[in-house]
Amino acid sequence: MDQILANKKRQPGRYYEAIDVCRLASGAALRIPLHVLTGINDGPTLGILTTVHGDETFPLMVVRELLNSIRPEELHGRIAAVPVANPLAVPVFDRQTPEQHGKTDLHEVFPGKAEGNLTQKMAATISTHLLDHVDALVDMHCGGMGGRLQSRADFDEAAKGDVYQRSLNLCRAFGVPFIHSNNLSGTAARYCNSKGVPTVNPEIGGVYLGAEAENHYMAQTLKGFRSVLDELGMLAGPKKAEGKQLLFGVKSRFEVNPSHGGYLQSRFHTHNDLGKRVEKDDLLGQLVDIYSLQIAEELRAPVSGYLFFSRYSGLVDAGTKAFAIAEEATSRWL
Repeated sequence: MDQILANKKRQPGRYYEAIDVCRLASGAALRIPLHVLTGINDGPTLGILTTVHGDETFPLMVVRELLNSIRPEELHGRIAAVPVANPLAVPVFDRQTPEQHGKTDLHEVFPGKAEGNLTQKMAATISTHLLDHVDALVDMHCGGMGGRLQSRADFDEAAKGDVYQRSLNLCRAFGVPFIHSNNLSGTAARYCNSKGVPTVNPEIGGVYLGAEAENHYMAQTLKGFRSVLDELGMLAGPKKAEGKQLLFGVKSRFEVNPSHGGYLQSRFHTHNDLGKRVEKDDLLGQLVDIYSLQIAEELRAPVSGYLFFSRYSGLVDAGTKAFAIAEEATSRWL
């Protein structure tokens, strides 16, 4: 199949194609969807990737709203989006590919292998038909598996020189309160960075959060995308907010996760709770044993800093991601 994005002369407008990956044992064809919106004016190509993790479905609806809201006559360049990066994981609401062997987290296998397992085949198809043709990439994630609130933008701590700065600029353009210099080994971002392409990995919102939170995160994310397009000279974006952003690295990230399974009673469960300052030893939530009905564990802040993700109350297992704090002493305001 011809590489759709290799054709720089495609007519302005919307285009969609399902790209073949392979034939499954069921007899069904495994395909990756690619949407391309081409402007009437020349410009760069922005790639968008969502649902690399199959339980993180909110971003694909953001892509739908974004593409529907932009007219070709106002766009400089192209937007190329893969809204369903892992078509095997999405229907079963699973973070990883349900397959027999090998690495099954699509977020860890880029650029993939055409002769590898299903996960690697999907990564190779996405690399060949999307990543190898973009000038910038947004690899968007959200809180999955029922109820994790997030509002940050990640970029790869290993990015070098100009790519590091341009990736940081994209994160800043997204306008979220937290910017995380993260270890993105094996990701689409790391692969793009190796080719000189800047990236941003937003982690915004979640799934099954209710209408109020979903509407808030939809508006926030659409504004962020338009600001990124403005940063790239592709679209006149909204006036950038003047609010401060906290930049923190991997060593400044402190997670607080339950060591017991049970019912988590969270003290931080609205989008307004993100960004709140907490002191060391503050109570974040408590874990109730669902059999004895006794409190099995208190989850407390290990450091003083700012809450950058939190979980709704509900049933969790041992080790489930619950809360995370950016330590104030080792982070800096931008």
